[in-house]
Amino acid sequence: MGILDFTIKRALPAAAATTITAWAGITTANDDWDDYFTPSSTTKSPSSSSSSSNNNSNNNPEEKIVILGSGWAALNALRKCASPNKSVVIVSPRPHFLYTPLLASSSVGTITLRSACEPLRALVESAASKATSATFVRADAREIDVHNKKVYATTDSDGMGLELSYDKLVIAVGAQPNTFGIPGVQEHGLFLKEAEDSAKLHAKLLSNLEKAAALSHQGNKYATEIDRLLKVVVVGGGPTGVELCAELADFKNHDVVKRYGTDISDRIQIILVEAMPRILMPFDESLANVAKEHLVSKGVEVRTGCGVTYVEGQDVTMQPSTPRTATAEQKAEAASKAKSEEVGALVWVAGIGARPLVKKLAKQLGQTDMRGLKVDETLKVEGTNDVYAIGDAALSGLPPTAQVAAQQGKHIGRALRDGIDSPFKYNHMGSLICLGSNNGMAQFPDSGKFNVWDAIGASNLGADANDQRGLTGLPAFVIWRSTYWTKLLSTSSRLSLASDWVKAKLNGRDVVEPVLKRAATLKAPVESFGTELKRNNTIRLVKNVGAIATDPAADSGEKKRKRFWLF
Repeated sequence: MGILDFTIKRALPAAAATTITAWAGITTANDDWDDYFTPSSTTKSPSSSSSSSNNNSNNNPEEKIVILGSGWAALNALRKCASPNKSVVIVSPRPHFLYTPLLASSSVGTITLRSACEPLRALVESAASKATSATFVRADAREIDVHNKKVYATTDSDGMGLELSYDKLVIAVGAQPNTFGIPGVQEHGLFLKEAEDSAKLHAKLLSNLEKAAALSHQGNKYATEIDRLLKVVVVGGGPTGVELCAELADFKNHDVVKRYGTDISDRIQIILVEAMPRILMPFDESLANVAKEHLVSKGVEVRTGCGVTYVEGQDVTMQPSTPRTATAEQKAEAASKAKSEEVGALVWVAGIGARPLVKKLAKQLGQTDMRGLKVDETLKVEGTNDVYAIGDAALSGLPPTAQVAAQQGKHIGRALRDGIDSPFKYNHMGSLICLGSNNGMAQFPDSGKFNVWDAIGASNLGADANDQRGLTGLPAFVIWRSTYWTKLLSTSSRLSLASDWVKAKLNGRDVVEPVLKRAATLKAPVESFGTELKRNNTIRLVKNVGAIATDPAADSGEKKRKRFWLF
């Protein structure tokens, strides 16, 4: 059989079958078959619709849906609710969808931020092909009038006000970092919630490395300052904090050694601080212990039962944590053990809290719990009509994870598309975490029957873990990467992420410091990045009179004139 025959008869069919199988697997895993085979809209029952909605459908079949947010919940709601007779408006101050599980990787240059961000207008354009219309409004929602069905927003902190009316409102604004009122954290700490946070952390780490490398040329003269610059404290022993420490340890042990030398890498300190008795509280204790041992083996210092109490500039004060029921004597004893350390970077990933918009609406509705908006079983905000809250903005009794937000977004999107409110049922698929160095950890429900987890050696965590299975090492790492890779919303993002992983493996991580603010290198009026665009007087003068130069090498004594144009 010739090469051409082999290619046509075997290679191409095999490749096509593999591609179709992979596509079907990804579509099934993401619960996205209705993206291709959308069921016909179901007629809304009288019991599931408000009188205002009935009046709207009688007078105008086009229903206006406003979605606040651009995260997991909001974008999945947009994708599912886009259908005929639906006019959808997405309102968010962020012009992109941020793939939050990749923030830890982007903060040390394992991947670029481009791979973790999906342009929002591209997603809205895709939804517009299915809906009557889909529009993105870059603005920050400030207030909601549930009685008159209006949302008030501004383009920025000092921007002009916008008024948006709606028939259905979906609140999916997510959450913000919670500093628990600890003095100095907001002013001096770094966070890992937005793309800007990742860029700031990346810039801070590389800037400190360069300063330390420069000072090291003076011998031991600046030893104390070098140690401070190279000390990174990560507060919060949840999945985000653990993944960040794992990425930092890999960066230190591979890239810093290679590019800065052992004199710098050996002095880097990575400290993980957790107020609870152990890290990774959402995971089984046996798996959490494995993760802790792995971090310690990579040079990470893990401090459990320890809390930050005060931050002032470069100084961080820590002491043993106490429970809420602690007596005055216990608190005084813990305070007596407080110690201050000078650090180069403090990264706060210790928890999340409700955004001001959510708190304001919760107060208007008479809620006493300000952590989010209380919702019923259909995810409708209690005390309202046609207002839904999903993701981290909702108090639904479920953990604030991307998995919950994505499922709630799809549920609400389908409910709005079909016109029927139905109870939301969460299907927990398991928990994943990356421990770096081709290691990961997974915990997932045990079906009680033979499945793929038996084949790859996932251990049973026992009755105390509610029939859970656990998996560590390379198999869990592969599952982590493949799962999150398939969760990306576009083929271009998947290709970009895969390319970043390959480049990091072959050439190491990116050590180019992000330019957060471009400063003028010359004085005005010369144009440069970071300055206002102004017409350059010199250029204007040259354009008016022309620039004439004399060529001294001209033959026969005749001067040859050249004209230079500056644009």
